[in-house]
Amino acid sequence: MDGLDKKRSARRKTIRYFRWAVKAAFLLIFTLPITYFVTAPSLPVYSLFYRGLDQTPLVTLPYGQSVCSLFLVSFDTVGPGAWLICPVGGVQVLLTGKVTTLLLLPTIMALILFLIPIFVLGNVFCGWLCPLGTLIDGFDKGVERFMPKLNMKREVRSEQNKEKKKAKHSGVCPTCYFGKLVGDKHATVANGVLVSALVGSAVFRFPVFCTICPIGISTKGMFHLKALTSVTGRMMPIILELWAIPVIAILASLREKRYWCRKICPVGASLNLAGAFSPLIKPTVKTEKCVMKECPATCEDYHLDYCGACRQIDQKRCEKVCPQGINLLDKESLARCTKCLECYIQCDHDSIEIKLFGTPDAFATLRRLKAKLKRQPKNVAKPDKN
Repeated sequence: MDGLDKKRSARRKTIRYFRWAVKAAFLLIFTLPITYFVTAPSLPVYSLFYRGLDQTPLVTLPYGQSVCSLFLVSFDTVGPGAWLICPVGGVQVLLTGKVTTLLLLPTIMALILFLIPIFVLGNVFCGWLCPLGTLIDGFDKGVERFMPKLNMKREVRSEQNKEKKKAKHSGVCPTCYFGKLVGDKHATVANGVLVSALVGSAVFRFPVFCTICPIGISTKGMFHLKALTSVTGRMMPIILELWAIPVIAILASLREKRYWCRKICPVGASLNLAGAFSPLIKPTVKTEKCVMKECPATCEDYHLDYCGACRQIDQKRCEKVCPQGINLLDKESLARCTKCLECYIQCDHDSIEIKLFGTPDAFATLRRLKAKLKRQPKNVAKPDKN
């Protein structure tokens, strides 16, 4: 490895370490009881099987600074521009129709402020900030390191699922995000959970998914401190048994990497939709350097009999390390990209380029659909001779 390769490798490792440092910092902020050091009210923790909700609580915990509601002016005051809301929870609360007039505008502003970075940068929340995503990623790393046989089964199952998806694909815009929604049953599940949560909130006039959201539970979420107070008349109680939900979400990764995040999570589904409009940070494949595309001109083994060994070693590593399983080689949509940059870090051939600016996937999809419609032959009705 020459000096240039060493610098490139060091720079890539620095990116990875920095991302995990950010993930760890937000995990600590969201999960540790740091609110003991500020004027945060405490919330009782009940057990349905031990004493019930009407009896004395087991313990009390302070409100955590959860992803449900961020950067409050204080724990009893909502300030415009100082409150960020999870988009799924925020829309649910609005659909209940019970948000007070005083809180309506701050709630809408908080929802928009949360989504602005997603529209600009893409779904950075799932790759850099989500506390549950950090726990799941850490669990995945543990499986890779300490359970190699199980990890091999996960990879085989993942490849089989990809082959099945290709065989059953509808053929409608296969490289775009909206076409993927049609062809991927798991993406349909996540969007189905999202739609069910929104419809259920409007029907029952209560943010139904917030009660079981593993992100909010694992961070002792405030469940939209002010808005839910106006909806229910009291704060959401923390129930001990509900902690099984984030545990199940983490253990689901035994089946496939980031199974909860990729296949079920409605928060991720909503952020992916917003991320389709992101114009920044676009990883792309440099064809002239990618060994999975063709033999690079700089390859020293091009003339040897074992040419192609690098392909057997690589095996689309950029797709395997991607937490969302995005196929960059076939120019798959980057709407689900979490900007983790693992594809760039893992590529040994320097064939991944991170473009700072590119066409948003939503716009590119619309262009392809428009072009496809123009190419379709028009059915001209023939005159009836009779």
